[in-house]
Amino acid sequence: MKEGIGSIFLYNIVIIFIVVVFAILAATLTYYKAFKVNTKIINSIEKFEGYNNLAIADIDNKLLTTGYLPKENHKCPKKNGQEPLSYNGNYRYCVYRFNESSRYDSYGVTTYITLDIPLIKTYWRIPIYARSNRIYRFNG
Repeated sequence: MKEGIGSIFLYNIVIIFIVVVFAILAATLTYYKAFKVNTKIINSIEKFEGYNNLAIADIDNKLLTTGYLPKENHKCPKKNGQEPLSYNGNYRYCVYRFNESSRYDSYGVTTYITLDIPLIKTYWRIPIYARSNRIYRFNG
């Protein structure tokens, strides 16, 4: 036997390396998409100075072009003691309102990375959380 490492063993190492690299690449791209969706939602909330009907319509229009997954049996958990704001949106995200003072609010947004691996029948939702800047409250 001339070779120190058998060719089948070397092929297995190459295949495992390729699978690991593509898994890392796929995870990076899905994380980027969830972070981009967070940014779009926060920009809409800041643009319309709160989470209102105009912001919800703008968020739905932006997420329609992003390719973010629609909601299905989704329930938002509490975040830092705050209940999520209710909405009639079509997508899987949660918005939280935090009263920082009598004059300012800030909003927190949670979107989800969805990893669906059909070979081993697993489905994971990993939350990605971001917080908006302070938004001045004009009424009262």
